[in-house]
Amino acid sequence: MSEMNNAGDLENQLLELLTQDSAPAAAWLAVLTAGVTAGIPAATREWAAMAQEALAKAGDVAGGSDLLKWRADNTPPDQMTAKDWLKVADVLAGSDPYLLALIQEAGFGQKLAARECVRRLRLLLSLQPGALCLHRTWGFGVVQKADALYRKIEINFRGRPGHGLAMKVAAESLEVLAETHLLAQWHRDRERIRALVRDNPAEVVRLALASFGPMPVATLQKTLVSAELLPDSDWKRFWDAARKVLKADPLVMVPAKRTEPLCLLNSAAGFDDTWFDRLANERELKTIVERLGELAERAPAHDTIPAAQRQVMTNRLAFVLHSATSRQPGIKLQAALLAARLAVPPAECDWPAAAREFLRGPALVEVLHDLPARKVAPALEFLWAQDPEALRAALLEQLGNLYFGPLQEVMVLLRKQGSDEACRDIFAATCAAHTIRQEMLLWLLRNVSLIAEWDLPLPAALAPIVLAELEQDYKGERLKTRKQLREAFEDAAWLKAVFDGMTPSRQQDFFRRLNQSPAWPGLDRQVLQAKILKQFPQLHGVIMGAAAETPTASSGQVTSHRSYRERQEKLERLLNVEIPANSKEIAIARSYGDLSENFEYKAAKDMQRVLMARQADLEGMLAKVRPTDFAEAPTDRAGVGTTVTLAYPDGHREFFHILGEWDQFPEKHIISSNTRLAQALAGKQAGEDVEVPAEDGPPVTCRVETVTPLPDDIKEWVK
Repeated sequence: MSEMNNAGDLENQLLELLTQDSAPAAAWLAVLTAGVTAGIPAATREWAAMAQEALAKAGDVAGGSDLLKWRADNTPPDQMTAKDWLKVADVLAGSDPYLLALIQEAGFGQKLAARECVRRLRLLLSLQPGALCLHRTWGFGVVQKADALYRKIEINFRGRPGHGLAMKVAAESLEVLAETHLLAQWHRDRERIRALVRDNPAEVVRLALASFGPMPVATLQKTLVSAELLPDSDWKRFWDAARKVLKADPLVMVPAKRTEPLCLLNSAAGFDDTWFDRLANERELKTIVERLGELAERAPAHDTIPAAQRQVMTNRLAFVLHSATSRQPGIKLQAALLAARLAVPPAECDWPAAAREFLRGPALVEVLHDLPARKVAPALEFLWAQDPEALRAALLEQLGNLYFGPLQEVMVLLRKQGSDEACRDIFAATCAAHTIRQEMLLWLLRNVSLIAEWDLPLPAALAPIVLAELEQDYKGERLKTRKQLREAFEDAAWLKAVFDGMTPSRQQDFFRRLNQSPAWPGLDRQVLQAKILKQFPQLHGVIMGAAAETPTASSGQVTSHRSYRERQEKLERLLNVEIPANSKEIAIARSYGDLSENFEYKAAKDMQRVLMARQADLEGMLAKVRPTDFAEAPTDRAGVGTTVTLAYPDGHREFFHILGEWDQFPEKHIISSNTRLAQALAGKQAGEDVEVPAEDGPPVTCRVETVTPLPDDIKEWVK
């Protein structure tokens, strides 16, 4: 449509459209857009209402939906109430019961923003049979039917065919997929996508990024594997091939860190008019901040950005600063930081005021805990530039309330800015009052040299405080810190410093307390004991003393010297070969870094637990059972150290040598005293009948024919 310069021309165009039986929605939208440009909002709102009625009369639901979206995008929130928007939506529906049901389920008339109600309505309208969709929990699905009576959408999800999803829930949680979406292409033509996965992995990654948006490599792997586009075992081959191609593609950004997202760029420069058009229409605060972060990192100098694009940038930053809630402090501070980096004038976007909000103690803690780890240091530098003294005072005040990650960055900044003495005073005061938290303790254990430099309590005095923190019940981020503190406490150099600073009696008392502490599960406690005893073998008596207090097994638990020696040899191999080899594997795996994604490290730690459990089992066995040659065993009755001959009802005879707990050698007729047969024979004399277990079927009644001492060949075997 040609440009229209005054209201009269627009009214004439409007009257012309009204005379047509079914004027297209595009024509109405052109007139309304021109009305906005001409600066006649009141008249434009009236025209929009007339257009809505005309499209409804013509039965153009799709056009009416487009117009409804235009009105939601261009009507200030204070111009229409929720009831007003409900009336507008009812005009679109007319008397159609299905449309009226969709309008109700979309939230019209409720306390929802008009844009959101319209988005939900348009999504529900698109959920026709055969439509492809994506659910945040159940994944890819195909719409089967929409039931207006029961207000449900029936969808075939993988593993959940015919699942009925309430329309309200569908509007909130579903995404309708375009035919270009990777999952839609996978559904329509699996052979083609399989060929791409095999022959052109880079193109599959591009399709995934275009379909799902930017994502880290780990998320990409999870997405493709869960959608069954490739097996997990093929991922390395797939990603190595894709990465090689994508690194050379100027339209794909492959970050250096695996935790940062891969993303597609609209052009080699990455920031053209199309990019800014998309930014102008973006409403998700996190996405706006991420995109402007890319702009700040990769764009040319800010003063070369064209005025129109700068206006979009400024508008979006102001939108984030105005819209971020108290639950999104990290988003708000990042927006203020970006506004400063991109040289946005405070008069157009008051980012200095937003930054000042975080120079108060509690607000500062909240934002540092809300920020991604890699954003904490830049955020602190930014706040320092706004008001150094206010930030210094707030950080020192809240030092003891920070999680460990932010605390590390805060300590780097404070020490860099000459606040060592103030930090030292806080650490000293909290140590003296025993109010120091595990985060500060972990920082000290990772900076042990400062303990003496800052004249803080020596390791021997700090250790009981650390132990008390390790015995606390923490959750979430603090549980993670407690695990790290325990690892730091177990460091051999730290343990040596702790016990070197104690008198012998204090060493024994503290070692005894460690052995009884709930901070270490059984197997982990044994590892800790071994580390301490390796450096302080004189403390072995503490464990032996504790063992002496523990009730021992009865003297009747015996085994042959041969079997006892075999168990000893297994334990020695475990202690001298397998456990040291596993320790080397752990050290090598730890050197690979990033323990959260280090498979080798996790596997080695799992094996360590298995080996420690095996060690505990063997030590327990050897402590409970004593070796013997059975020379002193009585032979007047069947029992340990005797040979028993049984006469069976069918006339055949069998003999058995009953030995100890671990003795079993069927080829020589040796049975353990733990077997059901040995227990059935125990105490029987020659001539007595006894029920003995059969291999299958009920017990068999036999007669004990003889009870004799062990023969010489068995006595030799026992040795």
